[in-house]
Amino acid sequence: MKAFKGLLWKDFHTSKVWFIGWLAIILVVYSLGFGAGEYFDEKGIPVGFAIMLGVFHFAFLPVIVYSMLRLEGKTQLWLHTPLSGFTLLSSKLLVALVYLIISLLLVDLLGFISFSRLPDIGYWPVKEGVYFNIGVLLLGLNMSGWLIFFWTVYHSMGKFPAIKNIRWLILAGLWILYTSVTTFVTSLKPVENFVNNTWVVDLPDSFFFTIGSGGEDSGFNIDIIPLPLLPFIWEGVMWLVLFIISCRLLDRRIEV
Repeated sequence: MKAFKGLLWKDFHTSKVWFIGWLAIILVVYSLGFGAGEYFDEKGIPVGFAIMLGVFHFAFLPVIVYSMLRLEGKTQLWLHTPLSGFTLLSSKLLVALVYLIISLLLVDLLGFISFSRLPDIGYWPVKEGVYFNIGVLLLGLNMSGWLIFFWTVYHSMGKFPAIKNIRWLILAGLWILYTSVTTFVTSLKPVENFVNNTWVVDLPDSFFFTIGSGGEDSGFNIDIIPLPLLPFIWEGVMWLVLFIISCRLLDRRIEV
């Protein structure tokens, strides 16, 4: 546990500058939106900027994980450490997750401030905000799992001179094969019916927000859409498999 805490601190220390820079970018972009809203006397403009900043977070987790892996590649730490691949990768994921949660909370706060300044807010999208944050978290984890897997496989193939120069082609082929097979299987009628009718929850269609010459408007669509849970379970299982494979490959002391 002591070694893991030390690793967490090291990962935090080496990545905190990027994270602080990211928070500064968020505040600068929001300030521009706030200033534009004041200049044009449109209180809805900062809301649009807050939503846009939230959308940017879909790519946050894989980007910060990749930046830490890239930095780790320069130090070659795992070649000399007794720590397992699971410990090394878990530390980076945990630090990146903490960054993501803090950054999302900041955007949530900016969104709250923006909405509170609207003259006639008809609906507070609290539930939609929670759904959005969970969606960003799950998608970010999914993308990070694939990123870590491709990163470890890519560098593992570096041991073999015959394929060293075509590693990206192999990874691209692997991704195309996976997406093609899953698309084909899920397009089969029995599979499609099973997925769409097993473990389904109902969700509201969407929250809407508009800015126009007549001012801002927001509301809640009353339509309900069914959300099958099996695809999420499948992605969760795949994430676990990819992460275990990545840890095993890293345990072989791959060299970047």
